[in-house]
Amino acid sequence: MSDYNELMKIVDKEVITVKELRHITNDELVSQISETKPDPKRKNCFRYELKLTNGEIYFVFVKKPWYMILRGE
Repeated sequence: MSDYNELMKIVDKEVITVKELRHITNDELVSQISETKPDPKRKNCFRYELKLTNGEIYFVFVKKPWYMILRGE
C-alpha cells in the first residue's frame, strides 16, 4: 500500500487516536498540522487541520482525555 493510501485510511476515520496523530505528524506527505477551533458538533474532541504537500487540506479529531471532559474543558 502506498504512503498516500495509508495516510488517507487514517484521515478518513475523522476521529483518530493520539498514536495515529503522531504517525500523521511524522509523515513526509504532511507539510503542516495545526490545532484549530473546536467543532460544535464534536465538543469532546480536539480539531486539527492537516495540509498535505500536494495542497490538500483535511480535518481530523482527537478525543479529549476523560479528565478534561469531566472538568468541562
